[in-house]
Amino acid sequence: MLLPGLLAAQSVRTSASLDSAIIRIGEQVQLTLQVEYPQGEAGGEIGWPIFETELAPHVEVVHASQRDTLIVDDGGGASFVRIVQRLSITSFDTGYWAIPPFRFMVGGQAVETAALLVEVRGVQLDPAIAMHGIKPIHELPFSLLFWMRNNALILAGGALLALLIAGLVHRLRKRPTHTVIASAVKEVLPLHERVRRDLLALEGERLWQQGQHKGYQSRLTDLLRGYIEERYQVPAMERTTDELLHELRVSPLSNDQRQQLANMLHLADMVKFAKAVPTPHENEHMMAAALRFVHDTADRRTPIAPETTMSTTHA
Repeated sequence: MLLPGLLAAQSVRTSASLDSAIIRIGEQVQLTLQVEYPQGEAGGEIGWPIFETELAPHVEVVHASQRDTLIVDDGGGASFVRIVQRLSITSFDTGYWAIPPFRFMVGGQAVETAALLVEVRGVQLDPAIAMHGIKPIHELPFSLLFWMRNNALILAGGALLALLIAGLVHRLRKRPTHTVIASAVKEVLPLHERVRRDLLALEGERLWQQGQHKGYQSRLTDLLRGYIEERYQVPAMERTTDELLHELRVSPLSNDQRQQLANMLHLADMVKFAKAVPTPHENEHMMAAALRFVHDTADRRTPIAPETTMSTTHA
């Protein structure tokens, strides 16, 4: 009885054959290795021989193909699995050279093919033709015309690049330069004034009067969150309302200021997520409360002075 996953050695047929047993020196011949076993029996336990660069002394492996697996019907209702691999071999020494048997491991047992013999014959020469030695390498004299013809594209590209560079240099030399003192004055406003300006600009757009309550509340609270993030170095834009209020417990804000901020953020959340519609009084009170919050918590230190830079321009 066969154990599951094993293959009986006596149920496996192996063979090795040559396309031709006679070759001329340096010619290649194909050696075919073949294994057959009944279909249905596990073939994963077949150990294939490992090939080196030489099969035997004076016999070299030129190429080894991948193994091909075929299902073959013997005509009597039985099917076999056939695994085939082909090797291209050659030899550069004349004589008779033996190729030893190939060994396959099947279920822990060795199964060998028959040994092979290949005859390597030399090349027959015509005795009427005199033999000559190998001629030395003939060095041709250097030809500038030949070299220029072979490197015409490189020479043309180099000449074109040189003309472009010369033209650019000539143009730059003729072009007058003028030094201009440019004052790059940047508008430097304190944070609370910038946010107040943006809040008043939002109020002037009259969004909630046009029914855009969600857009109005979203932009107003975004301005407040941006102010808090820059003023207190808290990632207010990334926090939920509850997370932000929790982090601001250790900020310089007073209890009244935190409560004022909480009322504004919770009202905006109701409008944005619960689709609540605030009254006109609530919208107006929201803007007034935001302006008062920014005013009461502002950092009124002196802003940085404007910068002045010098640049050179070409006429």
